[in-house]
Amino acid sequence: MNRYGIADVGSNTIVLIVYETDGHSLRQLKYISTPAHLIDDVRNGRMSEEGILKASAVLKQYAGILDEMGITYRFADITEPCRIENREELIAALEESGFEIHPLTGEQEAIYDFEGAKFSYPDVHEGIAFDVGGGSTELISFKDDKAIEAMSFHLGCVRLSHLPLDTDECRKEIMKARSKYPSLNTDAKTIIGIGGTARALGLLCEAAYGNRHHIKVSDLKDAFEKIRNNDEALCSIMRRTVEPSRIPVLLPGMHMILEICDVFNTEEIMISDTGIREGFMMACIRNL
Repeated sequence: MNRYGIADVGSNTIVLIVYETDGHSLRQLKYISTPAHLIDDVRNGRMSEEGILKASAVLKQYAGILDEMGITYRFADITEPCRIENREELIAALEESGFEIHPLTGEQEAIYDFEGAKFSYPDVHEGIAFDVGGGSTELISFKDDKAIEAMSFHLGCVRLSHLPLDTDECRKEIMKARSKYPSLNTDAKTIIGIGGTARALGLLCEAAYGNRHHIKVSDLKDAFEKIRNNDEALCSIMRRTVEPSRIPVLLPGMHMILEICDVFNTEEIMISDTGIREGFMMACIRNL
């Protein structure tokens, strides 16, 4: 089995995961998440020098860890942070770390989300999946183990944190997606949730309601309202189960997810432990 270092440069965090895999099964050897909030360093379509240096410093730190572990294969994807005017400047700085850098379009991000989620739910062959990230949200429809349509729009939990909590922008973007992509214009009683926001809510709901991988939408609504109204018990659970860097954007992320569930008439969310990083890694392995 070979070992691979995968860095995921997102709008909210930069994550390093080291995997051991034979191409079919995965074993996670190391996981490190660094809060970076790169989306806050983007102004007028350009990332500031401070943001570029911050991202580069994190990847260089990760490269040092991989050196110590003797990991040769190292790949990094950049999602929303690379969709900027000065992306070449950002990519050049990140390449100095020694990682093979792969800037992803929104559609590629959605596809890798879906491919990675298969590791968590290999027996689910048809449905709808979502990933609410820091700077964007992905929606995927799939059937017979293949993505039918995969799309992304530029509204995630970090961007939403700068808008009123009851903003109607979430619903507007979801309805636009349904009008443009026919296979998304459907109902989904059960939906797959991918990414850090969904996993954080899984941990929260496990502690509060006893469910981690199968969250009832009614429980999520209850948690949203209680945290929004500073319910002492739920806020205490949130502080205990959710990473401190994610807490400020948790309610905005919950709002987006609840809007998705409302539009799709969803009753239950299946939380995936795997997603873009695993899907991206498998694509890199195929290209070796």
